[in-house]
Amino acid sequence: MRGVIQSEVLRSLSGLSILAVYFVALLIPAFVLFSDGSRLALAGLDSGAATARLLEPLAWSGISAAFVGAYGVTREYYYGSIERTLTGVGFRRAFSGKLVAGAAIAIALSAGIFVIWTAGVSLILAQNGLGLTLTQDAWRVYAGALVGAILGALIGGAVGWITRNYYVTAAIVLVFPMAVEFALLRTAPEVARFSPGMAIAALSVPGHQARLLEFLPALGVGLAWTAGLVAIAWVRGRRRVG
Repeated sequence: MRGVIQSEVLRSLSGLSILAVYFVALLIPAFVLFSDGSRLALAGLDSGAATARLLEPLAWSGISAAFVGAYGVTREYYYGSIERTLTGVGFRRAFSGKLVAGAAIAIALSAGIFVIWTAGVSLILAQNGLGLTLTQDAWRVYAGALVGAILGALIGGAVGWITRNYYVTAAIVLVFPMAVEFALLRTAPEVARFSPGMAIAALSVPGHQARLLEFLPALGVGLAWTAGLVAIAWVRGRRRVG
């Protein structure tokens, strides 16, 4: 199994197309930051509160992780190499290996994004006469985002196995959260908070603006989405390979 995971990691990191993955990883937090200009309004905040506010968009990096987790699956379907992989290692090892590799890559990529984002936050704070101050709330954002990256990657990988299509999967894991979940968060938060993207985001910013779930309910919802989709993907995949 270790060899399969290592192979999947190397395969997912190869080629120029990986640049699109890095772009998406930064796109989602940037989208959250600039779609709500209130996060840039730092007047009257101390350094700790301002730092935590600017780090909050990282809570939605689980959406990026879903794309990362799906990439290793949908890429093979796109290039038509999945049959060779299934023949070589079998469905069970391919399924598990791709999910684990996707989660590992999502964690590593998230850590890199945290560094880049934190550097950007430092610059914004400096422009406002403030300094980077990592309070308990700030560390909670980081920790929650890492957990969210794992769940997001597993969800993305499962969706990839279910749809077996690169573009359909991208629409589900990227377009749906950005176009539908964020809209529902503004108009019907009582519905949006139970969506996978918003439940995962709540792990970093529980109860955010009284619209997201608290941590434990959010963790339960996130795990339920993850387990359910992975189970569906497994059953669908097993039926396909007979």
